[in-house]
Amino acid sequence: MVAAVAAVALALGGCATTSDGATGPRFVTPPLIHYTSVLWPVPLQLVGAEPGSRVRIVATLANDRGTWRSSATYTVPAGGMLDLATSRPQLAPFAEPDSVGLFWSLDGPDLSGAALATQWMHDTLPVTLSAFDADRLVASRTFELQGLADGLRPHTLYTRDLQGATPSRFPRETHEDQPVAQFWSATTQERPITPGVLMFDDPAPGASSGFAAPLLARFGASVLVLPVSSAPDGVHASSVVDSTTVERALAWLGEQKGIDTRNIYVYGTGVSEPLALWAATRFPTRVHGVFAAGGAPQLLCLPSGSTAPAFEDGAGLPCRVDPGPVSAASVIALGRVDGPVVLACGARDTVLPSACSGQA
Repeated sequence: MVAAVAAVALALGGCATTSDGATGPRFVTPPLIHYTSVLWPVPLQLVGAEPGSRVRIVATLANDRGTWRSSATYTVPAGGMLDLATSRPQLAPFAEPDSVGLFWSLDGPDLSGAALATQWMHDTLPVTLSAFDADRLVASRTFELQGLADGLRPHTLYTRDLQGATPSRFPRETHEDQPVAQFWSATTQERPITPGVLMFDDPAPGASSGFAAPLLARFGASVLVLPVSSAPDGVHASSVVDSTTVERALAWLGEQKGIDTRNIYVYGTGVSEPLALWAATRFPTRVHGVFAAGGAPQLLCLPSGSTAPAFEDGAGLPCRVDPGPVSAASVIALGRVDGPVVLACGARDTVLPSACSGQA
């Protein structure tokens, strides 16, 4: 089952309008709304409905990859105006009032690989809301949800690109003229200077970097992604990053015309969290904050059980075979980080149940 990462982004508010100026029951939103595939609640109302009636609102997205649907039942208040932001749904996949619940709860075919990121980040998706009173259609409106990465394309960096950033030798985990990173620029004519983010993430098609990197770029941060592959268990990394590579990546970011070197951060989730924490402490004069979530607070060995995912000057660092008891001595100390430290975890994480234990 795929819970669609589809909803609506609020750009500007104002007086209520409809898509076609019709009278009678209709869906109403503020004008000048930019609908995108990022979760962001906006005012959404069904007006002109029969007071006291029970309406079933069905959301449908259909394209050449399949059909996704969601639905919820509501009781129309006495005034005939149903506000989805404040009205509690019945017989719905979400329990609390939510103006975009019918969007993010869309359920349909599982997508994998590049199709997953293409659909939810790059395509424009027509989602139709239809309101039924019993079997009678009383209102319908289609919302065009623009992919948040639409118009954004990453620039691939090769080993030779990072080689020019520092005079040191090639990283041992790369080869000359091989792709080693992807850069998502957030600079525009209106925003010529942006923060920089060094992101450690899985480069596989449909993996998280295809979502997180363009999302951060759209929100105003230029992102350089260093690939970190995940083992099948989702807990251990299956590739190595050397400090030389990180040093060169940070130097390359600092040399870019549109990057504010006073605001360069590292980011990593899941198997990449310990690498982000390590990089923030390894380069405290260049990194000014760290954002990490959902991973172990310790460097975990590769699945082979003896090699660390982080090397310093060609030598592997100490690592643990599996997440173990957390103590001050066993976790990565973050006292040297020169800036904000933002850590997040899931209290009911089924992949790494101990994810929160090192954040106390």
